[in-house]
Amino acid sequence: MKNSTEMENSTLVSNELEQMRAQIGALKEKLDKQVIINDQHIRRSMKSKMSDINKTMSATIGLGIFALIYTTWFFYRQGCSIGFVILTATMIAVCLGLTIVQKIHLNKMDFSKGNLIETAGYLSKLKTHYQNWYKIAIPMLVIWFGLMMYEMTKILDLDSSMAIGFYCGAAIGGIIGGVAGFRINKKVVRKATEILEQIEELQRGS
Repeated sequence: MKNSTEMENSTLVSNELEQMRAQIGALKEKLDKQVIINDQHIRRSMKSKMSDINKTMSATIGLGIFALIYTTWFFYRQGCSIGFVILTATMIAVCLGLTIVQKIHLNKMDFSKGNLIETAGYLSKLKTHYQNWYKIAIPMLVIWFGLMMYEMTKILDLDSSMAIGFYCGAAIGGIIGGVAGFRINKKVVRKATEILEQIEELQRGS
């Protein structure tokens, strides 16, 4: 009788252990699926933000190509010195070239686990580049704007309506361009920061 009771107790304990193992296994499977879903959600979000950066760069490249062609034609037609025309074209071409190179690197990126470190490294460089761009862009544009005003002063009569219209247009255009450039810069930095934070989250979860 005693042996029979012990066997029943042993069987009961064994069944309970099996149920616990099954429950733990089911919970682990559920958690694994949740991790996978969360991982996929983060990667989709990262790709969406990267797409936004690429679209911003594409628009910037398009505007840069237009500016290169238009300013070269405009200043040459107005009779500005060849040196100023070449300087303006070179300045725009260099900025355009740097943006194209950055976009090519971004297009090569993927978010597979093996490339997260490499992707984070390049995004950090891109973010730093845009954050430091003001240190170069603002002095460069101030000097260029001064040279442009000097060039146009030699061509236009200061008291003429055409000169007044040009100077007012240049000032308004400069303000609009500065605001647009600032917003584009801020957007790229913000998106890059968000992607870097998500990469860190994925690395912590892996």
